[in-house]
Amino acid sequence: MNTNFLGLGNFVWWFGIVENRLDPLELGRCQVRCFGWHNESSKQISTNSLPWAHPVVPYGVKNVQPPTEGTMVFGFFADGSEGQYPILMGTVPGIPEELLDRELGFSDPLSIADKRNAAMPRKIDTIKSTLGKDTKGIRIADEDPSRYPKHLNEPTTSRLARPVRGEKDGKFDGVTSESIANTTIDIQRKMRVTGIPTAAASQWDEAYPTYAAKFPYNNVTETESGHAFELDDTFGTERVQLSHRTGSTLEFANTGATKIKSTSSRQDITMGDQRTYVNGDKYETIDGDYYLQIGGKLRILAKSIEIVSGSGTAISAPQGISIAGGQSVSITGLSASMSGVSTTVSGVKAEVSGLMSATVNGGVVHVLGKGAVVVKSPYGRVEHGISEEQGIKSLNTCTPNPITDPTFAGQDRPAGAFAASTGSGAPATNF
Repeated sequence: MNTNFLGLGNFVWWFGIVENRLDPLELGRCQVRCFGWHNESSKQISTNSLPWAHPVVPYGVKNVQPPTEGTMVFGFFADGSEGQYPILMGTVPGIPEELLDRELGFSDPLSIADKRNAAMPRKIDTIKSTLGKDTKGIRIADEDPSRYPKHLNEPTTSRLARPVRGEKDGKFDGVTSESIANTTIDIQRKMRVTGIPTAAASQWDEAYPTYAAKFPYNNVTETESGHAFELDDTFGTERVQLSHRTGSTLEFANTGATKIKSTSSRQDITMGDQRTYVNGDKYETIDGDYYLQIGGKLRILAKSIEIVSGSGTAISAPQGISIAGGQSVSITGLSASMSGVSTTVSGVKAEVSGLMSATVNGGVVHVLGKGAVVVKSPYGRVEHGISEEQGIKSLNTCTPNPITDPTFAGQDRPAGAFAASTGSGAPATNF
């Protein structure tokens, strides 16, 4: 019986360094230089001549993200001592102390120029990037690509999973900025929006990132360019965050508070009904214009409504506009005007007034009052000789007020003068 076959023969395992992950078959394979099996001379054994290591992935995973060049990995040879069929089982984190010569093996063989020309992933330069206020979002400045490992004398694990906790007077003082530099949390801190004005004559600031992770409780998946998915179980600051490398964020804080931020444009599309409930106040601040188009009916139900405009305000409708007040309706302004083919102002008490002028005009204009009608003007002459005031003082009497024609002010009126001015032959004392 043959006892030397795969699974029953000698188990041959290995450690090695990834030198190429660009698998032409797109299976997630890597070319690995294995310690002891291959020497460090890339001239004797080139990267292209190294065998492809097949990855072992969890059940149900359809996509494999191969480790970057320069990463230490572990596996075994499926063909045993032949050493030509490596199986990749996982990566081995470490704390690199030096960046090896790329001309030698067991290192990242790509130069910065190679990485730049190949358009390989790179993170955002958090120092040079800025958040504009011109509706164009964040102004991105990418870092120059670097050889692996980029950071020496620190673990190769994600900075988001192992931040340095600051201390002040022996007490916790948050996460130091240096420990999360060039991460999405670093971007979020630097791109916060503050001093946002509201219609309530108040201001508010974007919530500060609730990140206060502590190793080993933050379960992090972070990509080369800086995208991150965090499931943070740190006591007191439990949170979930999905963040883009630019700082666009969906975050659930430990209280359940939710924050959604887009550092550029945003679209919300609902192919059906949408309901929004706010158990509290709601503030909306828009730096630009606001256009609202509704295909159906708009109904606003509120305890009170206040509309304040910084300039002109226009309300128009192709048919009719109705304004009704349960107690009173007031229209005031330096110049208040109401006009139409038929214009009616009525009520138990109806008032049309203006600080400078008030105009009521139309094809037919009626000014009526059950008790009295008062028309006042301190300037100029009014038609029909009514220069200041005329009205009915009582429903049972009809006693006209004295009428003085400005033309003859301060002198005796000639006989028939008023009749001439009105076109009537009636005596001046009669209507």
